[in-house]
Amino acid sequence: MGFKCGIIGLPNVGKSTLFNALTHAGVAMENYPFCTIDPHVGVVEVPDKRLELLKNIYHPEKVIPTTLHFVDIAGLVRGASKGEGLGNQFLSHIQTVDALVHVVRCFEDPNVAHIDERLDPKRDFEIVETEILLKDLETVENRIHKIQAKARIGDQQMKKQMAILEELKELLSKGKSAKSYHTHPEEEAFIRELALLSNKPVLILGNISEDEATSGKKSALTQEFEKFALSTGNLFLTVSANLELEMAELEPDERQLLIREWHIQEPGLNRLINAGYSLLKLITFFTMESNICQAWTVTVGSAAVKAAAQIHSSFEERFIRAEIRHWSDIEKTRSERLMHDQGLTHIEGKNYIVKDGDVITFKLAPG
Repeated sequence: MGFKCGIIGLPNVGKSTLFNALTHAGVAMENYPFCTIDPHVGVVEVPDKRLELLKNIYHPEKVIPTTLHFVDIAGLVRGASKGEGLGNQFLSHIQTVDALVHVVRCFEDPNVAHIDERLDPKRDFEIVETEILLKDLETVENRIHKIQAKARIGDQQMKKQMAILEELKELLSKGKSAKSYHTHPEEEAFIRELALLSNKPVLILGNISEDEATSGKKSALTQEFEKFALSTGNLFLTVSANLELEMAELEPDERQLLIREWHIQEPGLNRLINAGYSLLKLITFFTMESNICQAWTVTVGSAAVKAAAQIHSSFEERFIRAEIRHWSDIEKTRSERLMHDQGLTHIEGKNYIVKDGDVITFKLAPG
């Protein structure tokens, strides 16, 4: 399973519309078809203009982009942390994803029901945030209860964990997320073990009206919410889920015509997918094997041997070396022959740290 972004929010804010737009975004069947892993998980191509240049240089028979997984998580209601609505299901689904896209409605529409008569994006965001913090507080308190006896009798490891848990409890009780806890390197494994929901990276997505998206002018409501959203320290993006779904259902030529007509610089879905990629601190490397140009995903700071394992688990133990072509050299020469002639193909070992845009040929021992 790849890296997953969970789409969360209150009911009727546009989560499913956004998910449907993402999973109908015109993926070419001969390349990497959209597939549904279960009814609420979709695989989406990551847009990458670099693939076009690689196609012109290497003339592959096939080009395969890298992908992200998006998960449409059931709408949350107030009291979810205590099991209200689909609360337990909602919160358990959040635990399985790597990052969160928190959709907040920023448009008025009398035909679409809402939790309150008055639209208030800040309040809506805080309802979901509060339920997540309450669930984390419960997790921390349960762990404290579990280890406090051992900590009292002098177990040094338990005493250290208790100190961390007490600090986290105080933080969460003040309405602050686990992300704001300043972790020392030796504490990171324990923090990860707790699997706190508020420790996940978050992109706040303001779902705006079609008119707002096509005019390029943000309403006073959206501007006010954007100011608040950015003050939380999270990434913020505006997209019209309805508009994106309408465009995703068009033929490619019709879609491009509308994009030009409305002077849309970049489709909202592309911005969202790329923001999700950035949120997860991911980079892309490329391979050219068997006349297939393929993009692959690794986290920032990954070694070459771990990148090889993304292609096949056996590549890690069979790894001998990696032939690296840096993206800046590819852009400059636009030729495999010139890179070779100018000594721009670098031979690296298993500990080489992969850079975004590297084109890599892995040399392996026989399997």
